[in-house]
Amino acid sequence: MEENKPSLAWIEIKTPKQKWVSKIFSKYRDVEIIILNFLPYDFEDFIANAIILIHHYKIEEIIEDIKTHPSVLEFTILERFENRAKINIKTEDPYLLYAIIKNGILIDFPVRLSEGVAIWKLIATRKRINDLLLQFEERGIDFSLLRILNSDYSIDDNENKLNPEESQVIRKAIKLGFFDIPRKISLEELANELGKSKSALSVRLRKIIKKKVLFES
Repeated sequence: MEENKPSLAWIEIKTPKQKWVSKIFSKYRDVEIIILNFLPYDFEDFIANAIILIHHYKIEEIIEDIKTHPSVLEFTILERFENRAKINIKTEDPYLLYAIIKNGILIDFPVRLSEGVAIWKLIATRKRINDLLLQFEERGIDFSLLRILNSDYSIDDNENKLNPEESQVIRKAIKLGFFDIPRKISLEELANELGKSKSALSVRLRKIIKKKVLFES
């Protein structure tokens, strides 16, 4: 398989014990959790924003357990039904998300979780996927590469293509270590390097990442 050809990879990742997902699956083994969206929220403090759908007959108890978990910084119920809820959660240190951004990998949403394990479908060149898996190993993330094959999907199609200014911003951010953990340059320092305000750069980065990281079927 050529390193620079588009590839599809299915990766199984076990949720770390300190995260709220692990606690929910240990307590409610038959719960269904679907990640609908997952993006950075605060570039200063490595906070991610996720929209998640949860199905279970004990939905009220699950909501309370999530709200009070120490890894959850902010919790909002978007939709509520008898045995189902769509929620918005903000959490710290989303290493998976930042590693994917750094390596220029697309995530195919939604992502389903079962028994504390998520299967992520990723779209990128074979080299970028290899780089991501190497970082997972170095970080001690519990994962398995289930399958990888060539993809007909064009990574550089017009819908996901960055304009010259956006390309410059993301290349500079990666080169200076903005997406490294620990971070090598702050948002304010990166903004100064690019001649932008901190708030304007934060908005621009969100738009770039939404275009380049999300792939919704």
